[in-house]
Amino acid sequence: MPKSLLSGLMVAIVAAIGVSFFAGDTPLSRTVHADDSCPVTHGELRSTLIAADTADSTGLNNHYWAVVVNREGLVCAVAFSGSGRDAQWLLSRQIAAAKAFTANGLSLDSGPISTAQLYPWVQPGAPGNPLFGLAAGNPVDPAAAYAGSFNTFGTGSDPMIGHRVGGTITFGGGLGLYDGNNAIGGLGLSGDTACADHSTAWRVRALLNMAPLTGNDRITLAATEHPHCPNDGATQGKN
Repeated sequence: MPKSLLSGLMVAIVAAIGVSFFAGDTPLSRTVHADDSCPVTHGELRSTLIAADTADSTGLNNHYWAVVVNREGLVCAVAFSGSGRDAQWLLSRQIAAAKAFTANGLSLDSGPISTAQLYPWVQPGAPGNPLFGLAAGNPVDPAAAYAGSFNTFGTGSDPMIGHRVGGTITFGGGLGLYDGNNAIGGLGLSGDTACADHSTAWRVRALLNMAPLTGNDRITLAATEHPHCPNDGATQGKN
């Protein structure tokens, strides 16, 4: 990782940890107001997720949960690609939210960072400036992640909407969302292998036309980078 990117990453991590201190300040009764902008609507997220799920051939051919947070780190859209809420791993809803929060919190204007890129830096004994223990410093808020009726999960009224679920995930599936070179939020996908999560998230972001104009947040599958996943051959070279 270039020194300039690493320096930016360390600054972003400090900022993200600061955000986690204030995550509990948002009451669970909070509603989303008109000025709490979201990069996508629920309908846009669900339709693009289904399209990306159908097109992707990597991984285990599972379905996905997708979560979008706005630039403030608030969950603002949640969707699933299967026929029902339990057609994909239920735990993946919360994991997707944490991936979105991570990618948004560590991506800067013109400096995107994916959750896949964090993997080698959080391993014990990582060279340079290791980030081992990073995820433990910013835990998920369980009250925000698990509240509400199961029947509302993945709808436009998902109970996570309007809350900072928090969390830090350090494997594939989280990407920053951009309006040109401006960071405007984060996207998290979960439900399959880490490589397929990244690959399908990449497709979703492309379909939404929210990829950054500059910077590189591609996954690198190598012994010293993100590990290979089952059936990940189509991932390399594409995203």
